[in-house]
Amino acid sequence: MKSFIKGLWSRTKTEPAARVLDHPRALQIGDFLQMSDSYGLPEYLRDEVLEVTAITTWQFEHEFETTFSLQSKSNNSIDLTIDADAGRESAAFSIEIPRATVEQLFDLDEFSSIFDEESPAILNTVAKMDLGGWLSDQYHQTACGERGFFYQKDCRDVGPSEFEGDGEPFDFYAMASADESQALEVAVYAGGETEVSLVLHRSLSDIRELWPAAE
Repeated sequence: MKSFIKGLWSRTKTEPAARVLDHPRALQIGDFLQMSDSYGLPEYLRDEVLEVTAITTWQFEHEFETTFSLQSKSNNSIDLTIDADAGRESAAFSIEIPRATVEQLFDLDEFSSIFDEESPAILNTVAKMDLGGWLSDQYHQTACGERGFFYQKDCRDVGPSEFEGDGEPFDFYAMASADESQALEVAVYAGGETEVSLVLHRSLSDIRELWPAAE
């Protein structure tokens, strides 16, 4: 009788529901997204399938931003953050550029004015490089020396406050194009380590499809 009841239970219990992924904010490591074929996208984003390889967190006062590190089939690395402004969401894609590229793109004296808190900087691109839609001809300053903290982990479930002291402090500087569709962001860490990124703001509709990692 016990074996019969055990067999009956094993036949009637339900399988766990398959995970449904219906918004980029819910992405997890191993998930995939399919980009649209819009010609407004840089070539190595257009119609690409990207895999989430890491998730990190940026903290600015009480605002927390989750960043998804993406890898394309051709091994291009792109970061994705979902921005919200006045209730409207958009996708911010970013690529880090090395110092040598910064030196090619900008006059370094003009670039250093980004760090001058006396007056907002204007930054002009002085060289054309094959960077697709990532680069603007001119930027105006939108942030100067804002203190932030970087967490090498996904803090969505518990919040960065649970990791007090683990965050790496940095000072944040940002520039934007006239229509704010493109941006330049600079993070300066203790010891002077500096990261420079080009940012492209796009509609969420450019993310055509999402699907979860295979169980």
